[in-house]
Amino acid sequence: MYAKENHFSKQVIQARQIFFGIPQVDSSDDFRLISVGCERCLPEYVVERDSFPQYAKEADGWAFTTFDLVVEGTGTLLLNQNHYNLRAGSLYFYSKKVPHRIETNQSSPMLKYFLVCAHRPTVRPFEDISIIQSGLIKIQSMEEVIDLFELILSNANIDSHLGNPICDSLTKCLILKILEKAKEDSHAESRAWTTYKRILQHIRKNYYQIKTIEQLAKEVHVDAAYLSRIFKRFHHDTPYKFLTRLRMSHAASLLLNSGDLVKNVAYELGYENPFHFSRAFKSVYGNSPENFVREREGT
Repeated sequence: MYAKENHFSKQVIQARQIFFGIPQVDSSDDFRLISVGCERCLPEYVVERDSFPQYAKEADGWAFTTFDLVVEGTGTLLLNQNHYNLRAGSLYFYSKKVPHRIETNQSSPMLKYFLVCAHRPTVRPFEDISIIQSGLIKIQSMEEVIDLFELILSNANIDSHLGNPICDSLTKCLILKILEKAKEDSHAESRAWTTYKRILQHIRKNYYQIKTIEQLAKEVHVDAAYLSRIFKRFHHDTPYKFLTRLRMSHAASLLLNSGDLVKNVAYELGYENPFHFSRAFKSVYGNSPENFVREREGT
């Protein structure tokens, strides 16, 4: 069995490192988390490999993928003969037989999260990861990815037989989140994507006072027809349906927590006619506001 001591770099400090072990060749699983951690590189940190370290024979039949997320500092990456500059938000990944060289900037050592997975070659979501050509993703907003890394680390220390399965499941969620971020990155330089993100942020911040798509278009300074097209392109839904879901979610919270009458909630959300409010509410929840409240209260 491959030793834990040989798995981690010695060129780090402030390290939190969990080693789960290498799966057996006859395991019925199709996915296993091998290791996860967070570490700060020493100024002399350099890792250079033609492949993964030579895992034991028990690992035959498994593919291996490593993911690293830089959250502080800078460095350089040589991956498959391609050179990249690393900085906060750089997430890179590579498989067992991919040559790679990772070096930190001595004046600004990197702090990074990492994990190593063993998986059957065709298991998802790794089939989807293969569509990302470079092996490097630039993540603009790291909070959700960092949260998932921290969830895996915290659950790795649970004294329970469910600890490992929980970590495996969270790791799959993390990889799906990486895929989502990769899709965002492919649109990051797109003017249309930038406009969509601005519209989405405005809706989430002001949904309770936006009554019509025309009002929304005016507030975000775009044509209403273009707004609908761009939203449908990236959100796969109409802005009206998304806006209605947000408004009705807010209405449901008011109905359940404030005890207000339906007509008062309708007026608060800008519906002058409670019937129109009830129809919008039913389109989201499949029930009238009155029945929705009765069912939740068990009366």
